[in-house]
Amino acid sequence: MNTFTERMEQKKFMVHEAVCPFNDASVCAASFSSMAIDNQKSASYCGTDNYDNCPLFLAKILRRG
Repeated sequence: MNTFTERMEQKKFMVHEAVCPFNDASVCAASFSSMAIDNQKSASYCGTDNYDNCPLFLAKILRRG
């Protein structure tokens, strides 16, 4: 693999780490019902690297387990 491709792959990984992988515009894909989430919760968890403290995210990861 060339250096440019390696850097691009690393950058993609870093972007995915910055936001919740289950974040959708107005619903939480981590919940069973894809429930709507309020703006405060979305701002606190979904769009930041703090998503791993979200109860819905943690429940989804534990269910995979």
